[in-house]
Amino acid sequence: MTTAGNDVWAEGRDGQHRRYRERLLPPIVVFLLVIGLASIVGIAYGAAYGAAWGWSVAALLAAIGVGVLLATSTPIHVDDRVLRAGRARLPLSSVTDAQPLDAESMREARRHGDPRDYVVLRAWSSRRGVAIDLEDPRDPHPRWIVTTRHPERLAEALREAIPTGSTQATGPGEGE
Repeated sequence: MTTAGNDVWAEGRDGQHRRYRERLLPPIVVFLLVIGLASIVGIAYGAAYGAAWGWSVAALLAAIGVGVLLATSTPIHVDDRVLRAGRARLPLSSVTDAQPLDAESMREARRHGDPRDYVVLRAWSSRRGVAIDLEDPRDPHPRWIVTTRHPERLAEALREAIPTGSTQATGPGEGE
């Protein structure tokens, strides 16, 4: 096995050179809906306990709701070693190809795709995405389907980052 400084893959290590970054935030309408619901609860508390309580409850609930939306939004990162989609990590040495999916192709992949596919799907950004083909006998998923607002840019970043001439025996404990 190679040293940590020059190995192709080391568990838990991301690359140094970022190629793509995106966060799948909900649309502004969802944020406005959360603030509106917090305001309604604030008005109810304000009517029952006074304006100060109403404003305080509304502000607190709006902050909590917006914080939850931000904290649960899915980040997508591509660097020179891995693709990160949320908490999932995919070493680029396992990636063979990445194809952008338009709305129709994305719908087809979700409805009639391989049930073993790993899917990163957010309801507010699920119209387009990228199909990422894998070549790793240890991975139970033959491909990943990742929703994104910029499928062409993500697919291009993945294609540029795929190591050329890499073997699949570069994972931990292999290729020694």
